Amino acid sequence: MGCVHHGNYAAFLEEARTEALRDQGIAYRELEVEGVFFVVASMSTRFRRPVHYDDLVTVRTHVERFTRTRIDHAYELLVDGQTKATATTTLACVDKNGKPRVMPDRIWSIQQTSRQRRRDRTNDVDS
Repeated sequence: MGCVHHGNYAAFLEEARTEALRDQGIAYRELEVEGVFFVVASMSTRFRRPVHYDDLVTVRTHVERFTRTRIDHAYELLVDGQTKATATTTLACVDKNGKPRVMPDRIWSIQQTSRQRRRDRTNDVDS
């Protein structure tokens, strides 16, 4: 049919999350070496229009909720500025045995700093 299989959308989301983490100076591989893993606890995708083979897909990623043990992301998948799908995921922070754990302070600190910057921009008012 010339369309990307629905199962491939999960890979698009994973790559977007990994790159977002890298943009904040953290390589996921380093976390794994430290015994920190983020597993997908839930995922939901709403398909609006098909993505076709050879389409260049842009994935906008936004953190909706961030706690010491989980991260909720929202995504928008676009081709040529047109929304093709939206999605959400919940990631749980676990240890190498799959047991829940508190995420490292350096990740928590980066998120808190980012949240404060967004709040500061929102509060800026031009007179």
